[in-house]
This record gives sequence, structure tokens and C-alpha cells, in this order.
Amino acid sequence: MFTRVAATLIPIALAVCALAAAAPALAVPTAAPVSPWAQPNGRVVAIARVGGVVYIGGQFTQVLDSDGTTVLPRNHLAAISAADGHVLPWNPGANGTVRALSVSTDGRTIYIGGAFTTLGGVARQRLAAEAAVSPTSSSTGTLLGWAPRADDGVSALVPLNGRVYLGGAFLRVNGSGRPRLAAVNAVTGALAAWKPRADGVVNALLASPNGSRLFVGGSFKRLDGTAAARIGALNPTSGKLLRWASHPKGRVWSLAENASMVFAGDGGGGGHVRAFTMSTGRLRWTNSSDGDVVTVGILGRGSAQRVIAGGHFNKFGSYTRPKVAALSPTTGLVDPTWSPYATGSILGVHDLLTYGQHTYFGGDFTGWAHTGAGPVAQAHLADFPSADPVDTTPPVVHGPTVRFPAGASVGTRLVPLSVGWSAGDAGSGVCRYLLQRDYNAGAYSPIALRYATATSATTSASPAARPYGFRVQATDCSDNASADVAGPAALLAAYQNSSRLIRWSGSWTGVRMPLAYGGSVRRTRRAGASASLRFTGHAFAWVGSLGPGYGSARITIDGRTAGIVHLHAATTRRRVIPFAKSWPANGTHTVRIVALGTAGHPLVDLDALLTIR
Repeated sequence: MFTRVAATLIPIALAVCALAAAAPALAVPTAAPVSPWAQPNGRVVAIARVGGVVYIGGQFTQVLDSDGTTVLPRNHLAAISAADGHVLPWNPGANGTVRALSVSTDGRTIYIGGAFTTLGGVARQRLAAEAAVSPTSSSTGTLLGWAPRADDGVSALVPLNGRVYLGGAFLRVNGSGRPRLAAVNAVTGALAAWKPRADGVVNALLASPNGSRLFVGGSFKRLDGTAAARIGALNPTSGKLLRWASHPKGRVWSLAENASMVFAGDGGGGGHVRAFTMSTGRLRWTNSSDGDVVTVGILGRGSAQRVIAGGHFNKFGSYTRPKVAALSPTTGLVDPTWSPYATGSILGVHDLLTYGQHTYFGGDFTGWAHTGAGPVAQAHLADFPSADPVDTTPPVVHGPTVRFPAGASVGTRLVPLSVGWSAGDAGSGVCRYLLQRDYNAGAYSPIALRYATATSATTSASPAARPYGFRVQATDCSDNASADVAGPAALLAAYQNSSRLIRWSGSWTGVRMPLAYGGSVRRTRRAGASASLRFTGHAFAWVGSLGPGYGSARITIDGRTAGIVHLHAATTRRRVIPFAKSWPANGTHTVRIVALGTAGHPLVDLDALLTIR
């Protein structure tokens, strides 16, 4: 009977505080792995899943199929059916260890990183990409043209914002200096200008849920020339080092997040799982083990959520936990209800993937055991499903809706659009969205998302006499896909300042301006001068100018003040959307722009007005 936990916890105001308390009971995976299942003949160090397929990478050269008799050659890479554990034909074949696997935001590409120099006999310098397959595919692998080159090992890959971010031991990528951190185009492999640097190996990369931060873990002491030992946060656009308050003394091997906190597995002085506030890097708690924590993941949602840890340890606090443990994400206390353990190797677990209702472990182990249960011979790879009922229900999708993004710039021909949607999935959570667009009920084409679970995207379109259509599909973390859900057709219209439908009042002057959306603007300096448009639709935008000489304007909608827009700025910008408004459904509205004649900088420009119906 478990009655207490002795753990090393570091709260906000204390350096070290020993706790002895009963851990909360949390929902846990099954006590034993699925068996029979595919079994590689060597260490697994990278796991990814998409579309009902589990991809693994490591040091193995063969995989025993789930029938228990068929042995298949698989050099460092293999694909396995998530449904029954049988080995799929996919067989790219790397000539060296695969250390990192990641899935593109659209789920169609598997990015591969490691120590190899060829894939399928074709030169690939530690980076490559393969087309994802389905569980019923007979494909033995399709090597894609994506071929950036790293001069040393790649340990971490994160697709985000149309790029793939790289971490590892390398110093150069595509022949240019990129010490241990780099970003390349997700389609072409071209090197991005993003170039923060680390002075030690980068083992882990993790994007924040909204894609605004990139968390970095490793053995480094400095990031981008600034002290940031072993963990830090970077801006994925600029590479700028962001605030991070706490830094461990040991190497960070792995990172995970649960929307509010970042969890790190590290080594040194035994090992630890640490929890940090995502926005600041402030340390929330630490729990210690007697060996390196090499990998961490988050399983479940809400009150059932827990941190799963894997590594070389045998104990967490006073609990015997050989190679794996489950901890509370809020306190760090060990969950006493889940206690399987890996057998057969002192090094144990090297990677884990939590995906929906499954936790996959990879490593050096040769079997598993559990208190009160007999041993299970399952080597190097194990699937622990959730004890919850199997999720067979697809997500419910709402949307999409289309509007104009305030603050965005309009092109000389194309107008920016923001598309938003939402979805719910009670079983295993949404893992991926697919957004598509058509014109005039023609063929749909995909719109790239910043990250797989983004619920908004930006695109651009030309005003036209025919409507654009948008639809969204959601796939949950049990690979159940919703139907394509279409939103209302979007008919985009642009009213240049010469349009007879715009009503003018007061003193306005036409000014030719090559940088304007329509080649000209109408301008006023007079307080009370106004322009109005009556239209039917569900979205509106004003295209104007910002700059040192510009002032403010009042916006009224259907006779009521909707806000004051300030156009004053340090630098001049043309073709800007200073104001946008959207409604849930089409309706007839009158929008009026009234110049306020701001003292010292009274200018107000009207370039064009945009609507969607």
C-alpha cells in the first residue's frame, strides 16, 4: 500500500522543499503494453504518429512483425499500423541512426533527422523527408526533394510557420554557419535568415500552442550570445531570445507542454522533471529521480492529465519506478496507481510519444512487468493504450468564417483574408486540421496552417464576381476524421475611392498615389468630413494610410459609434486596414468614416472600402 511520496519540489519562493503527501489519483494507461506488437531489434529513439501509422527511428536493422515470426529488414526507420502493430511496407532505409521524426502541419510529410548520410541510397546529409503513408498503403517509401544539409547530427525537428526548425550538434546548414539551431523552408529546404545560436548541443525543440514561442533544451550555456543555460525560449520569427526565468544545472533532454506549463526532463545529480510557467519560465516544481529523465510527454486532458516520464532511472522519490513514471502536472507528485516498469536494460527508455489515448515508449528495454502481473516480452517499442473506452467519434467542427484582418496590409491586387473555425472532440482531442479553398465552386486546394492545430489562417484573394468557398476538416488524436465542413460562400468586393456608391461629405481631395491599392486616395484635413458606404454583407474593411501626418477618425455603423481609429505612426504605411468589422451573418449596414481634424496631424486617407457577402 502506498501512503506517501518523498519528492524534491522547488516552489516559487523556496530553493528546495521536501514533500511527503499522498498523490492524487489520476486516470492512467493500461498496466501492460499491447502484445503481440512490432518489435525492433535495437534501440528506438524517435517516434511519430499520423493517419493511423506509427513511425519509428533509431539504431535497429530489423523489426519482428506482430505475428511473432516474420522478421523484416528495416534500417533505422520503420512504419507500423497503430491498429494492430503489424509492420508496414514503408522502408526508406537510412545508413545511420535516426534521432528525430516530425510530421508536417498537413500530416502528409515525415521529416527525418539524425546521423545518416543516405536515405534509400540517395545522398541526404542528416536531414530528409518522406511522404506519409496510410495503414493500407503498399508503398515502400517515397523520398521527397526536401534535402537541406547539416554537417553534424540533428536531434530535434519542429514544423512551424512554413518552416522546419532544427536543433542538434551541427555547426553549418546548407553550407552556412548555424551553430546548433537553424530553420529551413518546409517545402524547399532553403535556409531561412533565422539564426540564433547555441554554444552547446540542442536536444529538444518545442513550439508553444499558439506558435509564438519556440522552447529550446540541451547542454548549452548561452543562446544567441546571452546566458540561458540549458533551457530558453526564442521568437520563431526573429530569433530573438525571450524571457525565461529559471535554468537547471543538468542537460535538458526533452520538453513537453500542456498549454500553460512547459515540462522538462533533465539529467545530472540523478534526474528531474521540472515544470515551468510557459509565459515566463518561472519554475513551478521539480521532482527528482535517481537517473536521467530522457523523455517527457503529456497524456490526457483536464483533471485526468498527467506527465509521463521515461529514462534511465529506477526511483522517483521513495517510489520504485524503473524507467517510467506518471506525475501530476500541477504538483509533480508521483501517481501511485500506475507502476509498470521496463526490463532488460539499464538504459531503459529513450523516447516516448503521447498521442490521444496512447503512450508509445521506445528504447533499449526487452520487456515489461507490473506489480501483480506477469512479464510481457515487448522489446524496444511498446504501446500502452488508455484504460478509457476507445474513441471512435470524429470531432465536431464549427465554421469556417471569413473576415478582414485589422492592421494587415493590402497588396497591389490581392486582399488579405482571415479564416477562423473551431472544433470539439471529447474523446482524444483534435490533433490536426485541414483548411481548403475553392473559387466559383471549382476544385479545392489546401491553405497552409502555421501549426497542425491552428484554428485560424491567413490567405489572400482578388475581388471577383464569383464567390470563394472555404471548408475545414478536423482529425482527432485517434485518427477519426470529420467530414469537410464548409462555411458560407465569400463574395469579395472592393469599392475604390472613385466608386459612385461611396457618399462623401465635406472637403476631400483626390491624390494620385502609385503605392495606393487603386493608384489614388481621397484625402481630407477637415474635421467633420466624412465618407460612407451602404452595403449588404458580413464583413467590412477600410483601406487607408498611416504616418506622421495622420490623425484620427470616428467610425459609425448603422448610426452608432463603433470606435475611434488612430492613424498617427512614426513611419508611413500605405494600403493598410486601420479598421475592420465582421458580423455572424449577412445583413445590410451603413459604415461612416468621420475625420476628427486632429491638431498638428489632421490627415485622413480613404484608399478603398472592402466588403464580403
